[in-house]
Amino acid sequence: MRLMTRVIVLLILGTLSLAKTIQPIFVDSYEGQEVNISCSHTNITTNEYIFWYRQFPNQGPQFVIQGYKTNVANEVASLIISADRKSSTLILPWATLKDTAVYYCILGVHSETDGAAHLCSISLWGGSHITGKAP
Repeated sequence: MRLMTRVIVLLILGTLSLAKTIQPIFVDSYEGQEVNISCSHTNITTNEYIFWYRQFPNQGPQFVIQGYKTNVANEVASLIISADRKSSTLILPWATLKDTAVYYCILGVHSETDGAAHLCSISLWGGSHITGKAP
């Protein structure tokens, strides 16, 4: 049985005019296939990094990946960043029901202190909700 994975955007709005990222309404994919979630951040500033977090039901946000201007990957996902940094795409290579969560594209400032990375500020604005269901 193949399971359908659907991506639906849920917006968490503070003040809409301050929103810095835009994510898609929904994307469909079958379990086991690659899922791409795009994010537009046309007002990104020079010192801002692109962060992706996900939040599982009844849990706090969990870091997925971050990047500045080069593409990056880890064991969970890949992050493709456009040359002008005005958009990015989170890639989940093998989506499963375990990936059901709200995914947040966030812009934030990152600094180095004594060789250790510390997140200074993050503003949450939008999220993509991945859910699984049978066709």
